[in-house]
Amino acid sequence: MKSKVILGFAALLTIIAVVAMLSYTVCASTDMETSEVIPNPMAAGKGWFVFNARRHNFAFVVHEGRLNETDGWRYAPKGNLSFAVLDFRDNRLVHVRSVRVWRFRTEQIDGGRRVVIAGVVNVHTAIGVLENWWFRAEARDIDDADKGGDGFSISLWRPGGAENVGCWTAKLFNPRDPASLRLNRTPFYHAFGRLRGGLIEIRL
Repeated sequence: MKSKVILGFAALLTIIAVVAMLSYTVCASTDMETSEVIPNPMAAGKGWFVFNARRHNFAFVVHEGRLNETDGWRYAPKGNLSFAVLDFRDNRLVHVRSVRVWRFRTEQIDGGRRVVIAGVVNVHTAIGVLENWWFRAEARDIDDADKGGDGFSISLWRPGGAENVGCWTAKLFNPRDPASLRLNRTPFYHAFGRLRGGLIEIRL
């Protein structure tokens, strides 16, 4: 009887030792996998700046997407962008809302990081909604205030053909084909400025 108890106790100790070893192996493997995970680039921001004596509000978020290693852009990401121009009484003159974010790119710059976002927006005005405008926005996340601080800029092109100033060729654009994008060199509207309020966060 005593020998059976001893054998049973020995078997229990063996099982405990094996379980402990397996647990350590699993934990070590998990820690190793976790340490090798590389975070995906993302960017988000909300704030305002002044351009041509008018207040400009913005908000955006963009993440994920398919990386094209040839040009460095991430295509078909998740995200959205909104932008508004206000007068001195804070009345909204123009409101821009993204229909689709086509691509984005994050990169290191002097003093911090930058994100560039492009896609299609609708422009809401007092006379109605103007559809299928092209936008390109750039946001800067600067850690060193001496390097200029956080900032935001946006350019807009209206449909009408790339041969016309301020226009882009919407009919030929294929989201699956980067080469199909046709923009005039001069945007219809361009605004930029250092943030007076808000925050921009960019992760490479």
